[in-house]
Amino acid sequence: MIRQHIAAVERRVGNGAYAKEAAEIRRAAALVSTLRSRLGLTTFRRTLNPGSSKPQFLLAFESPEHGNVALKVYGRRRPDEAVVQRTWYQAGVATIEVLASGNDPTSWLLMPEIPGQPPEPNEAARLTPQVGQLVAEAHHVSINQATRSLRAGVVHHLHAVLQAAVAHRYMLPHGWEKAANAYESRGRIVAVHGDLTVKNLLRDRKGRLLMLDTCGYAGPPEFDAARWSARAGGSHHAVALLAIWLQAEPDLDSSHAQRLLGLEMLMEAGVREIIKDERHESWSERDEETMRCIDLAAELLACPKVTRWRA
Repeated sequence: MIRQHIAAVERRVGNGAYAKEAAEIRRAAALVSTLRSRLGLTTFRRTLNPGSSKPQFLLAFESPEHGNVALKVYGRRRPDEAVVQRTWYQAGVATIEVLASGNDPTSWLLMPEIPGQPPEPNEAARLTPQVGQLVAEAHHVSINQATRSLRAGVVHHLHAVLQAAVAHRYMLPHGWEKAANAYESRGRIVAVHGDLTVKNLLRDRKGRLLMLDTCGYAGPPEFDAARWSARAGGSHHAVALLAIWLQAEPDLDSSHAQRLLGLEMLMEAGVREIIKDERHESWSERDEETMRCIDLAAELLACPKVTRWRA
């Protein structure tokens, strides 16, 4: 199982922008047995991320102390996840308890295994009011430990995916990078989830939604609203979903949220293109959804429009 997961990560990243993740997953694999012994975990039950090619392991074990548990192991340091998730849980936010964690030499978390399933992707739009209310509660919890800034956390990913878009002959709006520097670090700063998608939610057997896999960045709360809306709505529905979210979390700055949505639409455009590289798919024909995402980004960022596609 561990070898299969390593192979899946290596196939996905190849020699591309995320090639370093191949080394990360091998570091994580080397740590699993050490942590199993240190934490007194007994029977290995199953993998909790089958089919995933993320550079991490999420494994179900039995623990004499805690019962059925989930061990998450990274191949790099991500200390903010445990800090923020633990604080949110203690404050009553709908997330999962952190039983133990560490960053030696890379980050890991031990959590109770909660029976449930993530919502279906086609539920995302309908869940927006509920997710907005859930995340709004998290945004009002004070974190007494410094965490990584949102800008520092997303800058590499944003540049990597947009380089793929440019390599595929798409033209980006003028001034997008200046907008990113201004809007991802201004305004009220809180602990944000940073990676909201239905894949990072769990619906337990009582029907409750729980947040998983927080990045724990320090940034404007509007970012979570923008990222969810872009991912759940795409170019056709993102603006409408953001409006719904703003009703659920009315203390957000709507203008700031719209600018961040513009950046997230650029991110979505770039992600569509880098996935084609990872899957070795053709990109020679222009992608209409990529074009619509870039158009909407230019509109929301108030950037001058450019020719979007170089034939």
